[in-house]
Amino acid sequence: MATTNLPLNPFVSNRYHFGMLLGVADLDTEQGYHRGKGWLHNAWMHGPGAVWGLAVEVTPDNNEVVVHPGLALDGNGRELHVGERLCVDLGRWFAERRPEDLDVTEDADGSVRFTVHVRLCARQCLDRPVPAVSETCSGSDDGTAYSRTVEQALPELAAGPAPERPLGPYPRLRHLSGQIGTVAPGDLLNALRRAAALDTIDLAPEAGPGALFPVDGDGCVVLAQVDAHLQPGQDRWTVLADTTVDNAVRPAHVRTATIQELLFAPPAAQPFLATAPEPPRARDADLTGTHLRVTFTRPLNPATVSPEAFTVTALRATGWTTVAVTEAVPDDDGTAVTLTLRAAPRVRPVRVVVSGAGPAPLLSADGRPLSGSEADAVDVASGADAALLITATEGRS
Repeated sequence: MATTNLPLNPFVSNRYHFGMLLGVADLDTEQGYHRGKGWLHNAWMHGPGAVWGLAVEVTPDNNEVVVHPGLALDGNGRELHVGERLCVDLGRWFAERRPEDLDVTEDADGSVRFTVHVRLCARQCLDRPVPAVSETCSGSDDGTAYSRTVEQALPELAAGPAPERPLGPYPRLRHLSGQIGTVAPGDLLNALRRAAALDTIDLAPEAGPGALFPVDGDGCVVLAQVDAHLQPGQDRWTVLADTTVDNAVRPAHVRTATIQELLFAPPAAQPFLATAPEPPRARDADLTGTHLRVTFTRPLNPATVSPEAFTVTALRATGWTTVAVTEAVPDDDGTAVTLTLRAAPRVRPVRVVVSGAGPAPLLSADGRPLSGSEADAVDVASGADAALLITATEGRS
């Protein structure tokens, strides 16, 4: 089948009138208008990514890289549909079509190792030739012409690992999403609107303002990375069993309904999110002489435990007085810290403030900052101080 380019013009449409004579250009305009509108929307509003399926695997028995059925959008908004398995002979590709920039390592036994990534690319081909008048009103010479255009999605191998996926456009919005915990709720909507407005002003097609689509080039979608190991033979290269495929390098689209549920469903309806580890919290405190022991719900990172992370005060007749902390020693399991005070408080209550915010908060072993006390059950991603009150003259509060 011969290749072709499909008509594409999302901003020019026919204006039909009674008795209008229609020709090929008019029909191309009709198709190009609707096709262009759809592709333009897909490219700018969704971007490239897999929609469903398209798993990639290597079958050493057949020497092939296999792309399974599925659907994707490419960088130019085109729908890439694979209706049946598509295969690339990896050994033959290496022998006949490997690019010059492919980095190949040779083992002592003569086998070779290299990394490629699998891309899915749009191709348009002509099909179904039918009799046609090749020269209108010029002798009426009969000929044939293709009557169908077939949109195909074909895999290809490209040298090197899959390209790193940058965060992409909208830097202000991405910054805002990471700072939501520090933005006052009343200001968040205005901040969101402002960031979105400024980010969209900065967007432009890679090929310049005159281009229709965001990417400049073929817009192929990366599906997987293949770390290949091939063994030479008499007449071909054979794929070895330790060749691996990573399908997680691809961009992917998530249904809007799913995004809505992730944003607004209660935590109980989100078992994956509900299993995320909770932040550490201060549990309780007890005071005996000059030793004050504070316990926590989760092990702490010992590097963050210091006297500066604790503030101890005692209520005297003249008001709250600071009691100096000279040493802070975590237990072996990290769930408790024993403070040594410069002097034993002889009055009650005694208040202990444990740092979860500020420049030097206590962190859990997995890096989450202290989020208040267990009794308050707060969950502040950026951390919150915990305040514990000791009212008994000796022992636990």
